[in-house]
This record gives sequence, structure tokens and C-alpha cells, in this order.
Amino acid sequence: MTQALEPTSMAQAFNTALRDALAADERVLVFGEDVGRLGGVFRITDGLADAFGDRRCFDTPVSEAGIAGLAIGLAMAGFRPVVEMQFDAFAYPAFEQIASHMAKMRNRTRGRVGLPIVVRIPYGGGIGAVEHHSDSSEAYYAHTAGLKVVTPATTADAYSLLREAIEDPDPVIFLEPKRHYWTKEETELPCRTEPFGTAVVRRPGTDATLVGYGPSVAVGLAAAAEAAAVGLDVEVLDLRTLVPLDDRTLTESVRRTGRCLVVHEAQGFAGVGAEIAALVQERCFDALRAPVLRVTGLDVPCPPPLLEGAYLPGVARVLAGLHRLTGVGGRPAGRPVPAAAGRTFTLPDLGEGLTEAELLEWKVEVGDLVAHDQVVAEVETAKSVVTLPSPFAGTVTALHCPAGEVVRVGGPLLSVAEPDGASGAVLTGYGTGASERWSPSPVPRGGGVEASDARVPMGATAEKFLRSHRDTPSVTIWADVDATGLLAERASRGAGLLALLARACLSGLAAFPEFNSRVDSDRGEVVRLSRVHLGFAAQTPKGLVVPVVRDADRLPLDALAAELRRLTDLARRDALPAGHRTGGTFTLNNYGVFDVDGATPILNHPQVAMVGVGRVTDRPWAVDGRVEVRKVVSLSLTFDHRVCDGGTAAGFLRHVVDAVGGGSVEGG
Repeated sequence: MTQALEPTSMAQAFNTALRDALAADERVLVFGEDVGRLGGVFRITDGLADAFGDRRCFDTPVSEAGIAGLAIGLAMAGFRPVVEMQFDAFAYPAFEQIASHMAKMRNRTRGRVGLPIVVRIPYGGGIGAVEHHSDSSEAYYAHTAGLKVVTPATTADAYSLLREAIEDPDPVIFLEPKRHYWTKEETELPCRTEPFGTAVVRRPGTDATLVGYGPSVAVGLAAAAEAAAVGLDVEVLDLRTLVPLDDRTLTESVRRTGRCLVVHEAQGFAGVGAEIAALVQERCFDALRAPVLRVTGLDVPCPPPLLEGAYLPGVARVLAGLHRLTGVGGRPAGRPVPAAAGRTFTLPDLGEGLTEAELLEWKVEVGDLVAHDQVVAEVETAKSVVTLPSPFAGTVTALHCPAGEVVRVGGPLLSVAEPDGASGAVLTGYGTGASERWSPSPVPRGGGVEASDARVPMGATAEKFLRSHRDTPSVTIWADVDATGLLAERASRGAGLLALLARACLSGLAAFPEFNSRVDSDRGEVVRLSRVHLGFAAQTPKGLVVPVVRDADRLPLDALAAELRRLTDLARRDALPAGHRTGGTFTLNNYGVFDVDGATPILNHPQVAMVGVGRVTDRPWAVDGRVEVRKVVSLSLTFDHRVCDGGTAAGFLRHVVDAVGGGSVEGG
């Protein structure tokens, strides 16, 4: 009886490869930022310093150029350095050392000096990280003559290719797909797989060749499995090493299938996929039955975590590419689609106070596969014709209204059944929901999604927050103010703090009309609005509600206070009229009810500004050269930087602060 192999994670395979290399050759050194005591950000070097001492595995200063330069010097002295760059984009400061010295030393010395260096770089997206943590930088290194570029897609290759890289006489850029660090496979270590320059067919097929490497191999295999359900037989080729490239296996595969689709996470323009497409066209032109296609990351910097799913090439986008390539696609046979399964896309707030739109044309049908941001419908408002991109990826399960029907904002448009699963490891950032963004991977220390975990639908405003976060370059500034005078005026006039703060904001808007406006992105214009419809935060039994005081700038203080009280009462009774729920042009937000000093909120699209008010607390305050305990409140201004510069914003906030504090102000 054959004994079952133990599941081994890719991270464990890398760790074992380093451990075995250190034990086999005393010239091998492992170093980088936090690789010693901490064991690396991803714990790839965990335990190595304890096992081999801090002369063989050690921490360095935070200087990537210094790390690369040290590795070059050590390699010239006879050592075999293995260095770690914590994240892909962190390696850019070292690029001059890598490209000018590491890659050229053998050529510069006419072959007399080789540099056996391995530069380990965790790369790619899929972990919900922020900027500088999710780049796919392989094209830079593949374009640099003198470097070998390697990226494994399996646990066995993780071990074998890293061992081979350490033994290689030349510098190797070793790109580790960090989203798969915790993916486990049944692998017996140690093991040796195919050497550098050898591509491997992970799934044989006859209808098309899907070329991938690193993290895109798993996506390609998942897409090929889905495509099989509609009778499409896709061959998946794992390149394994980009330099040297196995062009023979690549061209043999494409000649067998007659079609080629290249998938990678990096931007498409001038990426590795472009070189592969050019090579296939040159070598296999007579065998091609369709143009070579690519499915890649978008030609923009890797976006914030919640937009990563739209940026990365997922299964839905790969299937769409295969459909374009072969003409075969649609809903897999034998998979009935429920009438209204999945997540529902509702008509979003289209701005300008619009409350409805007429559906002109559907761009999709029930059963179609849609990708993130794919246009699914065209609607007409009182202002213009607008195309609507889908916020979800998956299969269309229902169209909730026919063409020609008028739909209210918030009304259902279509439903999409998304692939199961949530994101894998989330190291930095905000993580993801359940939409199809990447293949889920188990994470250490119980960080994954269990079958027993509860799933709660996102609120109706989630899409609006996402749009504002994506489209608006917002900035928050703040100041503290002595609220003693404000409290005294409340006591004398009985108007309430909210009304007095609202009056201060309205006075500021009269002096700085930039903050009561809209941005018309299509025309590149800022539209200054003639009336102020003031939104304000009201806490209700059902959560935070933002009623809108219409024409607030026309109301005297007493009338403004009365209207604020009336709308707050209606909101708490869930009886707020529709005309006072939307259409605000500026918002006054009260964080004090949550007993906090402030926040950096997301603007209420399409508004361009919001004033926030924190709690009123006792603080030491300088008054006429002496320190007293005063009632102090923090005021903040969050604004769309497109409408003004920081000086104008500071002027507005100073105006509001002076109106609140009567001139007794301290900068926050």
C-alpha cells in the first residue's frame, strides 16, 4: 500500500529548501530585513537563525540597495548569498545594483567572475495589500540581460527551483507568488523537478494553449476546468522560468492546439506576455487558427485592496478570453441557473440629485459570464445616457427589469452568481468580501473562512462608499477649538450645538463656495451649486441616517434649529420623507455621539466636502498666557482635492473654527 504524502505549504517548501541549502554548503548565507529573529514577514526563514546561527542567517538595515551591494561583494569573495526583499516594490531601490552590477559582472570580467546570488522577491497580488506590496515586476528583470528569472507555481517546484537557484553560478531573481505561500499540496521533500529552462504542461488539452507562470497557473487551471464543462479542452502550460525560456515546449504546445492565451498579473503593456505573444506569432504563424490573446492586469498601478478583484485576471476574465479565442463559451451545460441567485446589482446614485433612470439596453443575457467593471446596461437619465459597469464577476442569473422600464435609484437591475470563496491571507489592508477576486488559500493561525462562519450582506451604501473611495482624491485636515463660547451661546439661545455648528458651516460655504459643488469629470469642470442642501448625521435605532435640510442657507438660526430637530425626529421614527433622504450638497458629520475625537471619513458622493465634529472634552488650553482647563472640540474638513488646494481648504476650516470659537483657536 502506498503511503499518503503529507500536505506541504509552499512557504514550508521554501523554508526547507533554504534549510537544506544551508546545511549542504557552508558558503550559503541568508540575509535581509527581519529574516533573522522574526523569520521574515511571511515566516519563510523561520528558525534558520536558531539552527545555523546569526552569522549564516542575519538581519540587515532597511536598505535594499545596501543588501544587494553586500550580496555582490560577498559573492565576489566566494560566498553564495540568498537575500530577501520583503515585498516586490521594495526591491526597486536595489535595481541599480541588480541591473548595473549583479547582472553585468560576468560579462564585464569576460567570464572570470560569476555572482552566485539569489534575490528572493515575494511578488504579485491576492493578499489584500496596499500600494508597494502587490507589484508584478518580472518584466524588469526578464529584460535585464545577465539575470535568470524564476517563478514556481507548485510546492514541489518551490523547493526544487530554489535549491537549483542557490546552486546556480549566476544571479537568479527568484519570484515567489505570495498569495500561494499557504497553499498546500501533497509533496515529499526533498524533491527535484525539471531544471531551469523547462516548461511543464500542467493540464493537457487540444483546443487552446493557456500559458501562465507563478500565480496565474492556478487561475489558468481553474478556468480550464470551468471551460471543460462547455466542451472546451484547454492545455495549461506552466513556464516556471522566464529566463531561460523554454520556447520549444511553448511552440510545440501551440502548434498542437492552434490557439494561445497568455495570462499574467502584471500590466499588459510591454509585459512578459507581449514577448510570448510575439515569439508564438513568429514561430507558429502557419499553425495559428486565431490571434494570440492576453489576459493581464490593467495598465494602472496595483489598486487598493477592495479594487484588487477588478485588477487581477480572475477565472471569469480568463474564460471570457478563451471564449474570444475559440468562440466556445456561455453557461456550462448541465448547470441550471436559478432565477435570482447570487448578488444583486442595484441602480446606483448617478449624482446631480437624480432619483431614477430609464433602462435603454441590456448588454448581457441570463447565463452570460461577466467580469468586474464589464458594461452590463445602458440607462438614460434626465441629464445624459450612462453605461453601467458590473461591480461583480460571475454568471448572470436574472435581469430584473426589461428595456424601456424606469428604475428608481436603489432598484434591482440584475443578479450575478459569483464563484464561491473569499480572499486568502490578508497581510495589510482591508481584505475582501466573497466576490471572485482570486483563488482562496488557507492562511496560518485560523485566518481562513470556515464553512460555519456567517455571511452578512453588505449594506445598501457599500457601493456608494466604494465609488467615492475609488474616484475621489480626498484629504482630511483638522483643528482643535475652544468650545466655551459655543456652549455659552447654546445656553443663552437654546438653539442646540448642531444648529450652531451648521450655522458656522453655512457661513464658511458662503465665503468659500468651492466646497458646495460637484465635479463633472467628463467635462473637466467644477460645478458650483447655487443652493446649500445640508446633510447631517442623525443617530437612530437603525443606525446612522443622514437627513438633508433643503435650502439650509436660506434659513435663519431659529428656523434652521427647528428643521434639524424635525428631521431628526422623523429619522428616528423611520418616517423621513424621500425628499430629505438624498440630494445633499454638503454634510456635517457628528462623531461625538460615538465618543471619539474625529475620523477620516469617505465623502458622500457626489459631494466634495464634509465637516466632522468630535466629542467635547476637558483639555488644558492656553488663555492669555496661562493654562486653563477648557471645553475643547476637534473639527475636521474632508474635501475633494480636485476642487481646491490645501490653502483654500485651510481657509475654510479656519473660518468655521473662528465662527465656533470666537477666535480662540489652537491648531490640531
